[in-house]
Amino acid sequence: MSPATGAPGATPKYTKKDFESDQDVRWCPGCGDYAILSAVQKMMPDLGIPREDIVFISGIGCSSRFPYYMNTYGFHTIHGRAPAIATGLKLARPELKIFVITGDGDGLSIGGNHLLHVLRRNVDVTIILFNNRIYGLTKGQYSPTSELGKVTKSTPVGSADRPWEGVEVARLVDAVDSALDDDGTGGPPPHAGATGELRA
Repeated sequence: MSPATGAPGATPKYTKKDFESDQDVRWCPGCGDYAILSAVQKMMPDLGIPREDIVFISGIGCSSRFPYYMNTYGFHTIHGRAPAIATGLKLARPELKIFVITGDGDGLSIGGNHLLHVLRRNVDVTIILFNNRIYGLTKGQYSPTSELGKVTKSTPVGSADRPWEGVEVARLVDAVDSALDDDGTGGPPPHAGATGELRA
């Protein structure tokens, strides 16, 4: 039975293909976002959750096209506000499985305050942060995770800011679950590949 719809019956046996939408994927050739999309689509059937009970919520940026490519419910929101909208949906519909899709610019810059608060409140959502260390959609401004000294259109003499990572933000607010450090050792995860990390 679907917890969201209350419809009787077992969850259908899904495959990766069931989670692929009919939309053309529009990322640059060779972009790592393709691998993340494929890993998530491959992992989704293992959750055993009906597609109508799954929602992907994104902000703005290359990663934020993600909801269009998933054959589930989705919401492409405004820059940096996906965690706030996901919080509201989780409060209204706690039975749904909600994923927040964000990038290093969307999640750690414009939406940094919203990311901090969704983590601090320990809202039951899964956040997938794509970190390419650059504002890719706007063609190359440096981001909060860009390397020190990174030369970009917005930093022609090199970035003066020290980078920080999403997992550091999670640690700042004592977020309880982090796929990048879920074994309690402070090191990388014991998983193999992105799909394993997503299952953490």
